[in-house]
Amino acid sequence: MGMGFGGVPSAHTDVLSASPEDVPSKLRLVEEIKSRGRSCVGCKNYPDAASLYTKGIEVLSSITGDESAKKEAAILYSNRSLVLLQMGKVSEALESADSACENDPTYVKAHWRRGQACNALGNTADALASFERALSLEPANKALKREVEAAKAKKEQEEKLLAAAKEAKEAEAEAEAEIAEPPKLVAPAKKETANANTTKPTSSAKSSNKNSVKEDEDTDLFTSSDHVRGYKIRSDGKKTSFFDREISEESKQLIGDIAPKRIDPNAPTEDNAPKPLPVTEGTSAWNKAGTWEERDVTSWAKETLEAALLTSEYILPEGSPSPGARATVSKVSKFEGHASYATVRGKKRYIYEFAFTLDWVLTLGDDHTKTCHGKVTFPDVDGTVELGDGYDIVDYHVDGSSPAGTGPLLARFVRDGGLRESIHNKIDDWVRLLRATY
Repeated sequence: MGMGFGGVPSAHTDVLSASPEDVPSKLRLVEEIKSRGRSCVGCKNYPDAASLYTKGIEVLSSITGDESAKKEAAILYSNRSLVLLQMGKVSEALESADSACENDPTYVKAHWRRGQACNALGNTADALASFERALSLEPANKALKREVEAAKAKKEQEEKLLAAAKEAKEAEAEAEAEIAEPPKLVAPAKKETANANTTKPTSSAKSSNKNSVKEDEDTDLFTSSDHVRGYKIRSDGKKTSFFDREISEESKQLIGDIAPKRIDPNAPTEDNAPKPLPVTEGTSAWNKAGTWEERDVTSWAKETLEAALLTSEYILPEGSPSPGARATVSKVSKFEGHASYATVRGKKRYIYEFAFTLDWVLTLGDDHTKTCHGKVTFPDVDGTVELGDGYDIVDYHVDGSSPAGTGPLLARFVRDGGLRESIHNKIDDWVRLLRATY
């Protein structure tokens, strides 16, 4: 047994230690590596997948001056970025994605993987740029549209948080500066001793002088900038903040005594004490008002959705490479998820989230004895997808027993359209059934 990625033992020592000399042998090795890599990713054996993709990259790098080899290398770099990200090696995943973009700038998944790695590193701006680049290469990709929208929303939120943090920091710095340099009070003016021969002021003059003294005293309590900062004098003569609100005696009487009272556990319960709400039969004990209730319908949902998926089929039309060829779903496996519906204030809300793998078969039209087999996984069938938008797929795989040369046919009528569109329609019909039934 040979050593794989990071010194991890690997069962793929035969290909990891292979050293083909001629170009055809190298390309055959790369195809074998890609096939094994897909299988490793499917069973989440990421270290072996990383080892295989690294070996494939090394083999392709020895083929110089061949543009098709560079495009193949971009695919392997992109795949390695995916598995490295799953292994938590985020920086290395970004490096592999960058290499994929360099080898083939038109490869959509290279930019997609780069965006995912940037997201994992917290670099939302770069992630958004990568997702937008990928979408510009494939404008109809609905999954990429959602990635772009999510990245934009996240970037806007981050910008708002940064602006708020900056504003708070500036306010804190200003407050610290005021504490460090407290306002200096102006010393009150000295009173001059009256001359014994000075004529005593009249009563009106006395009143005027008293007001003048009071005004002078009030002025002496403030610095030159206190009136700007919002200070004022209370009725008791103390200086306080402008926002300090005095409560009059009349207001205090209206408010009454608001001091905390000790609760007497032995005191009799008053008739007007709150009564517990009655529990509606068939609702949750936590939902006594009957405003919300959720019911699980997972068993029904799995049974009906699986039955719908097994009726998916597509017959290739005249003019296609294999007229009359029939593609169907033969098995539903790894079916996980849940479904429920909630009644919220009289309105229904449907909650469902499923992931499943489909085994598919395509029987060739020109020779009904020849069949192609494979698998495809739908990881996110949930209520966030609008009817008609379609559903994402991962781990599309063609079995090695399929006839040679059928790859483009299968990609067109199974992976990207035909059978896949039929599956989308069956899922949408099931969603309508869920809503009609409950």
